[in-house]
Amino acid sequence: MRDKFLFNVLIIIAFILFILSLSIGKVSISFQEIYEVFSGKSDEVTTNLILNFRLPKSITTVLVGISLPISGFLMQELFKNPLAEPSVLGISAMSSLGVAVVIFLFATIGLNEYLNNPWLIIIASFLGSITALFLVITLSIKINSSSSLIIIGFMISGIAGAIIGIMQYFAPSDRIKSYLVWGYGSLSGLSWTQIIIFAGIVLVGIILSLYTLKGITALLLGEKYALSLGINTKQLRLLILFATALLTSAATAFTGPISFIGLIIPHICRSLLKTGNMKKLYGWIFISGICCMLLFSILTEIFPFGVLPINIITALFGAPIVISILLNNKNEIR
Repeated sequence: MRDKFLFNVLIIIAFILFILSLSIGKVSISFQEIYEVFSGKSDEVTTNLILNFRLPKSITTVLVGISLPISGFLMQELFKNPLAEPSVLGISAMSSLGVAVVIFLFATIGLNEYLNNPWLIIIASFLGSITALFLVITLSIKINSSSSLIIIGFMISGIAGAIIGIMQYFAPSDRIKSYLVWGYGSLSGLSWTQIIIFAGIVLVGIILSLYTLKGITALLLGEKYALSLGINTKQLRLLILFATALLTSAATAFTGPISFIGLIIPHICRSLLKTGNMKKLYGWIFISGICCMLLFSILTEIFPFGVLPINIITALFGAPIVISILLNNKNEIR
C-alpha cells in the first residue's frame, strides 16, 4: 500500500516537472500563460515558443527518460551486473561511428552542404546502431555466455573508437568541434515529425521489453528453473537484446550519446524497492527515468551562463552514484 502511494506521488512529480520544463528557460512563462496556450487564448509569440520549442524538448526528454533506463534495466538483468548499461553492447559506440563517418568524411570529400540536414545525422547514427545490433545478435546465436557478449560489446566499442580516432586525427578542427558538440547530447531541436518517429520506435521497444518480464522473473531463480517453466532462454536473450538495441539506438540517434542515465536509474530503483517483482520494478524505473530526465533538463536551463549540455549534468550526478555502486558491491563485481 505504501509503495503504491509513493508510486502515485512519483507520477504527480513527473507531471509537475513536465509543466516546469515548459515554464523554465531564458524566458520564464507562467503557469497561467501555459494554460492559455493550450486553451487557444495566448498570443502568437508565447504559443510558438511553447508548441514549437519547449513542448518538443519536453517530450523528447520524456522519451529519453523512458528508453535509456529501461534499456539499462534489461542489460542489468540479462548480465546480472549492476554496472551493465545500454552502451555495454557497443551500440552507442557504433552510433557515434556512424555520425563520425558523416561529419568527417563528408567534409573530406566536399559535401559540407549536406551536413546542415538534421536527418542525415539521425540516419547515420541509427545505421551505426543497427550495425552493432546485427553484429551482437549474430554472435549471440553462436555464443551462449552472457559474459562473452559483454567482451564482444567492449571489442566493438574499441574498434569503433579506433576508427573514430583515425578520422579525428586527419579531420579539420571545425569538423572535430561539430562532432564533439554532438557527443555532448541535446534534447532540443527535434521537429514534430522526428518526435513521432522517435516515439514510435520507443513504443515498439517498450512493447518488446514488456514481453521479457516473465522470463526475467523466472531467470532470477536460475536458468534451469526458467527452462522447467517452458521459457526458451535463448529466444528471451535475443528479445532482450533487440528491445535494448531499439531503445538505445533511438535515443542516441535523436539526442546523441547521453551517459549514466541508463545505469543509475535502474540501480536506484532496485536498491530502494528491494523486490523481485519485475513488473513493479519496471514501473518504478519507467516513471523515475522520466522524473530524472525532466529534472536534469530543467537544470541545464537554469545555468546562469547559457544552456549546459545534458551530458554534463548526467555525468555530475551519475559518476558519484557509479562510485557508490562499486563500493557497495565490491564483493560482487570482479
